[in-house]
Amino acid sequence: MLNPLSTVQPPPPSAPSPVASAPPDCSLIDYPGRMAAMLFTAGCNFRCPFCHNALALAGPVRPGIPWKALDDALRRFRGNWVSAAVITGGEPTLHPGLPDLVRFLKARGFSVKLDTNGSRPKVLRDLLPSLDYVAMDIKCALADYPRLVGCPDPAPVAESVRLLVSSPADYEFRTTVLTSWHTPDTWPALADLLSGARRYILPPFLPRPEVLSPDLRDAPETPHAFLLKMQAALAPRLPVTLRAAF
Repeated sequence: MLNPLSTVQPPPPSAPSPVASAPPDCSLIDYPGRMAAMLFTAGCNFRCPFCHNALALAGPVRPGIPWKALDDALRRFRGNWVSAAVITGGEPTLHPGLPDLVRFLKARGFSVKLDTNGSRPKVLRDLLPSLDYVAMDIKCALADYPRLVGCPDPAPVAESVRLLVSSPADYEFRTTVLTSWHTPDTWPALADLLSGARRYILPPFLPRPEVLSPDLRDAPETPHAFLLKMQAALAPRLPVTLRAAF
């Protein structure tokens, strides 16, 4: 298949990019081993109760900052030795301009990481040759997606998993662990879904005032002992790493 990024013309400088916001400070934790610019898109097709970026969910997918303003921000990052960028959201694959954005970043020398929920495997497949790293969230066992995150058909999520597992691309799967969601009876289903994965990350849920569900804003942090138990149960089938939440 022809890489779609190779045929996209440069966007007009005044046109809106897919990036809703680009905070001025780089991240030291979102791109493994790299300082990274964080580029947030708006709009998401899931409604995860523990989402800490609920503002990105409000309203429809909408235009972002102009390409010229984004270019200026990227130049400032490069001037501060930042050479990686994370496209996150929201759900970036909802944006028709995402290929333009990846191409824009690569042309400026950035390594590009994409954060995705995996709901649009065709978009992921087309972009994968141009991405340096992909982080795909596995919200829960597939059977629970309709009830827990408002995704009526999780089959595309499973397709995206298979796509990454069979790809030479660098990637990780990650699940924000809640004791009420990820009970031991769901762990075999997670292991089945991610069979063959090279990297599976388990960060704990942390209560925050901005999470989408009011019921979770004062919920307890996932105990480390629970994470260790989940890691031990999955370890015979998956390479599991615990990661602190920030």
